[in-house]
Amino acid sequence: MKRIAIILRFFAISPEFLVSVTGLALFNFWPNWFLWLTERIGQQSELLKYFGLLPAALVVYDSQIVKNILFPDSDKRAILQGWGRYWDLKCGGVVGLVYGIIFAIAGFSALLFDWKKPAAHYAALLITSVLGALTVSASLYFTHIKIEELFRQQPQEKSKGA
Repeated sequence: MKRIAIILRFFAISPEFLVSVTGLALFNFWPNWFLWLTERIGQQSELLKYFGLLPAALVVYDSQIVKNILFPDSDKRAILQGWGRYWDLKCGGVVGLVYGIIFAIAGFSALLFDWKKPAAHYAALLITSVLGALTVSASLYFTHIKIEELFRQQPQEKSKGA
């Protein structure tokens, strides 16, 4: 039961969730703005609608980053895998990948729209999927950087005390 609560916490308390809710709220409260944007994209639909492929490309990048987070190159002695909160770290990486896949599916669906006939949800879905995927990638990237910093600082601390 505790693990389910941790998973739900990772889903609900995350920047990705904030992007999703913000996109939905903006679509509900200001659909005219998204309709205006969809009309502008529709004029150049062949070029701009392919931004929906960006989230799929970022999922590939994210999967590599999650692997590097869970099995860092600097951790030769598997210290991280023996850490008591490793499951939490792993859960956070998997939740990030799930969010990335959700945003990629949303991005793919934006490719299927007829951008010549504008509707507000076209632009809302495209923008939310791209911003959400970028948020996932940024979160995972900064996590990876922090873990690498921690493992690279570890040998220096031992040598300072000697």
